[in-house]
Amino acid sequence: QDKWRQINKFVETLAKLFDKSQLADRRDLKIVDMGSGKGYLTFAAYDYFTHVRGLNVTMTGVEAKSELAGLCNDIAQTCEFDGLKFLSGTIATHETGDVDILIALHACDTATDDALYKGIAAQADLIVAAPCCHREIRPQIKAPAMFKDILKHGVMLERTAETVTDGLRALLLERSGYSSQLFEFISVEHTPKNNMLVGTRLATPKTTDDIEAQIAEIKSLYGIGEQRLEKLLSRTEGAKVI
Repeated sequence: QDKWRQINKFVETLAKLFDKSQLADRRDLKIVDMGSGKGYLTFAAYDYFTHVRGLNVTMTGVEAKSELAGLCNDIAQTCEFDGLKFLSGTIATHETGDVDILIALHACDTATDDALYKGIAAQADLIVAAPCCHREIRPQIKAPAMFKDILKHGVMLERTAETVTDGLRALLLERSGYSSQLFEFISVEHTPKNNMLVGTRLATPKTTDDIEAQIAEIKSLYGIGEQRLEKLLSRTEGAKVI
């Protein structure tokens, strides 16, 4: 029931974001689900946009476990979902190509950064991710003097690491020509991993000097040396297809 509610809420939110985006009048849609797992979200999103909205959808689920990708392909064929396929591979190595919407539900730790990067590099109009397992930043954090007796508590350090990680991701989306939203997409009673990070590509990118300054200030404040998405973007700024 918890998973069912998460998937339905994700698709409901995705539909609203689609209607407010530059994609709203499109009849052909390319979607990629990064880290598709057993395909719950992939099948639901494909079914919604194909059968409820009547769009011509080409959708790909990317899953590291080949047995899951194979199982989902069998189900897609049985359901006659001709525009849906699953590929075996990692998010980091998948060649995304052109994509209109990139989604990722609970891609673990820096796999969320890999997914965001792929969406940015492909200039996807919508990037929608529910992050999971924020492990990269936590061991790097050096508590500022004013917070040293707060962040000595593990639970506070954990929450701060999550806040800083997703906050930096939102800023990096904005630096890359997107507007960003970060919110709880479902009640915590259904999953504690309930944050949703949305990037909507802007027709006219904004200036980014102040964003660069904010990112640098946050990293300096907490003694953060490296963040995965920032590192990936620094390698191929301006890339169209990966």
